[in-house]
Amino acid sequence: MQCQKRKFGDDSFDPHKESDFFSDAVLRTEDGNKFKINRNLLVRNCPFFEALFSGDFGDGADVLLKGIDAETLGSILVYLYTGTIHLNEEKATKILVASDYLLIDSLVQESRSFVLREMSPTNCVPVFLAAWRIESLGILNNFYRFIVIHFEEVVSQSEKIGCLPLEALKTFLREKSLNVSDERTVWNIIVRWIKFNMPDRLKLVPELLRYISLEDADEPLVNNITHSNMIQGNKFCQELVFGELQYTDHLQDFRQILKSQSIMTGSRIPSDVHLIIHYCIEHNSFDKNIYLTWDGEIDYWRKVGSVNFFPDYLIQLDRYVYMFDTSIEMSLAFDVFDGECLPMAPIYITRCLYSVVSVNGFIYVMGGFGDDFNYIEDIERFDPRTGKWKLVSSMVPMSLSEVVAVNGYIYAVGYDRDVTNPNMIIQVYDPASDRWSSVSAPKLFKQEITAIAFRGHLYLIGAETFGCVLRSMEKYDPQKDVWIKMPDLTVAYRTPRAIVLKDVLIVYEEDMIYRICGESSSGPPPIYWDSENRTWHIIEESSPLRMIHLFMFCTITEPSVVKGIVKRNRQRSKRWVKNPLA
Repeated sequence: MQCQKRKFGDDSFDPHKESDFFSDAVLRTEDGNKFKINRNLLVRNCPFFEALFSGDFGDGADVLLKGIDAETLGSILVYLYTGTIHLNEEKATKILVASDYLLIDSLVQESRSFVLREMSPTNCVPVFLAAWRIESLGILNNFYRFIVIHFEEVVSQSEKIGCLPLEALKTFLREKSLNVSDERTVWNIIVRWIKFNMPDRLKLVPELLRYISLEDADEPLVNNITHSNMIQGNKFCQELVFGELQYTDHLQDFRQILKSQSIMTGSRIPSDVHLIIHYCIEHNSFDKNIYLTWDGEIDYWRKVGSVNFFPDYLIQLDRYVYMFDTSIEMSLAFDVFDGECLPMAPIYITRCLYSVVSVNGFIYVMGGFGDDFNYIEDIERFDPRTGKWKLVSSMVPMSLSEVVAVNGYIYAVGYDRDVTNPNMIIQVYDPASDRWSSVSAPKLFKQEITAIAFRGHLYLIGAETFGCVLRSMEKYDPQKDVWIKMPDLTVAYRTPRAIVLKDVLIVYEEDMIYRICGESSSGPPPIYWDSENRTWHIIEESSPLRMIHLFMFCTITEPSVVKGIVKRNRQRSKRWVKNPLA
């Protein structure tokens, strides 16, 4: 027997007017309560009862519903009769679970929206437990991410943390992005979870010790674990010879024993951090706020500052993210550790609409126009250690369109200047020798382009050229010095921009008018490249990435910088909120 979900109200009814509105059956709950019901009304509005009363189960007039208490069933019956429901924090989870079981799709949606909206450190664990058991609720990842981000608040405010299944607890503890100020929190939650059911869980202590990051555990914590009664008096820990480790000078032996069995390799630090600038239009103001997020999900962020311009280049070197708005010749350095915007030494030669690129710890600016609207040939290099700019070798004069760093070299893309039929030119700069050379040019001419490095290759994407909006795209292989034709874009962009986010190439429209219009913009949708199937896909309208033109991303991967950022932002006083990209 198969039951199909359908929405309440598909067959409208008035319980006060229907001639068959009378009780003809009883529903009982396991807590001893019973409800007189009208089978026809329930059949018309609930697929579960339709199958129960009209299907293979026959004409049962007295039915016991297991797993649903009287209060929950009463609320659901009111909903089926009237279409209304009163949800609160105390009963919403039970109604969500019961409505999913009874296949009441509209009530599932309403109660799901409620628990997601009201999610907090005090109530998230019971809902997570329900979602862990019942995959069809579709909210497991939402609550998992909330607990990971607010872990310390959750474990201190929720009394249900001891109810977590072992596998669920291990899933949290192995999380590199677990938001804990130090590893003592991990040890404390292990102790608390064991004590919740001490006799049965003592045997699990050795297994859970493997989830402590020894890279982050200081000597006092290791000493505390060593001499804990949960270790010393636990027969299941005898094989770890903890009984011999009674003194401080044996802590290193203890640490080595743990490390040899630990599943936590390295520090409890994510692989990268994203600095994001959000162009936000609120109350007729244009705010440019700076946020931090990490671990690839990009669903929670924390505001760390703001700027008075929306940069077109973000360059990260060490603890600083250098921001450039080349249209108004503005730049600054943002300290990601202290959250401060610092002035940056101006470039020697006044220019606008120039290109910025970074290679081997230096920043290069090239191209652009001077006050007299003439091309600027000089190239400048910024050394962050000295805070000064210096001139380097210039390339062969050409109209510069884009500059991209690929595999330690700078690729300048442009075309012949002052000729009737211009050809495209690609010049390559070797920072080690301070020399420029030429490589093969693209097969198709594109006066306006956007370029980006992706997986060791250079990608060129056509823009508006001679009044025609191009969709063509080519890929350059530096090893073979060849250009490869790529499938055309499925969407045409006048001013395309490309980014790589979570190892996915995304192209979108950067025209300023769409940014000013904000979320109400009706511009061309962004697309992403499916590398496996070699095709472009339009990002779905429901995806937050449809608003990607309102964001600028800078991905930080240097381990020391990532660690410094994360350590400074894991304190409980730091406020993390769900962001528009979630």
